[in-house]
Amino acid sequence: MKKIIAAFMLLLAFSINANAQDTKGYIGLNSTEKGKKQAAELSEYLQLDETTNQNFAMLFEYKFQVIDDKNVAAERKSEMLKSVDAKIRATLDGNQMEKLEKNPELLKKLTN
Repeated sequence: MKKIIAAFMLLLAFSINANAQDTKGYIGLNSTEKGKKQAAELSEYLQLDETTNQNFAMLFEYKFQVIDDKNVAAERKSEMLKSVDAKIRATLDGNQMEKLEKNPELLKKLTN
């Protein structure tokens, strides 16, 4: 029983920590504004075209909707973040992805 409680507390601690990191710098913004802000950061760094920027804005908006929803299970949030990472990697070409991987702070911000 103690192990179950300890595991639950660790899970809770890590999920709270992940949510706190995601919302840093986005206080007072709704999910649409947060998504547009992250897409703009990515587009500025990689010099993406407007269509790609809009696609990433919708992806990041969805990410923030799921993260901000208190009723969504931690497992679903984790799977969604893996999906966001996969979609970023699938959308960007090799050179763009290589450049993004050289900026681990931005990559972590986008995928966590």
